[in-house]
Amino acid sequence: MKSIFNKIKYYFEKQKLFNRVTLEQSNFAILDTETTGLRVSKGDKVVSVASIKISEFKIREDMILDELVNPQIKIPEQSTMIHNIKDEDVKDKPTLIEIEDKILKFIKKSVLVGHNIDFDIKFLKNNAKNTNLANRMKVIQPIDTIHLTAGLFPDLKNYELTSLCEHFNIKADDQVRHSALGDCWLTARLFLFLLNKAKDLGITNITGLIKLCDRGLNLHHIIKNAKNIH
Repeated sequence: MKSIFNKIKYYFEKQKLFNRVTLEQSNFAILDTETTGLRVSKGDKVVSVASIKISEFKIREDMILDELVNPQIKIPEQSTMIHNIKDEDVKDKPTLIEIEDKILKFIKKSVLVGHNIDFDIKFLKNNAKNTNLANRMKVIQPIDTIHLTAGLFPDLKNYELTSLCEHFNIKADDQVRHSALGDCWLTARLFLFLLNKAKDLGITNITGLIKLCDRGLNLHHIIKNAKNIH
């Protein structure tokens, strides 16, 4: 019962904060993970986690988290072909639970942002069960750049990250796609572009961004484009 009341209290405190703090005053943590596979329910694990901070409408190049993670299981060859992370790369690295405090400290007092962010949140909750990190992921209100893009640009045919960067002329050729840090950089640049578009429309706070995300989430064709969009 105490846990339920704590969640309710957290929710209302969060709503007040989202209404009160302006976009310029808000801190954002762009998050991405790489995994052994796509199915957390089948035992897939995180092998890499990265995050980049944004504040005052600027990417903070001095505030970057980039960690390889020991999944304690073998990485399938087909997954290595995508993110280029091999068993030998992670065998001496810490587990996710061993770096949970480091991740929590990094994203503290920030709005979590990601491209198909539910994918990353599900893995963090599952792989770090019964930890403070998992508990934070259960109550967090994230911003998904897929939904935010759709809320602002509902007529696009493709919401895949590379395609969006190409469509909006966002620099992408200096980053490695399907690396956690590389995808964080691309998502951060995309998010800044979207943030400025939202501001031009008169959006002044996080609540406004969430409403745009809800509008994008409700678009039927987003579902059609969601497959393999991570």
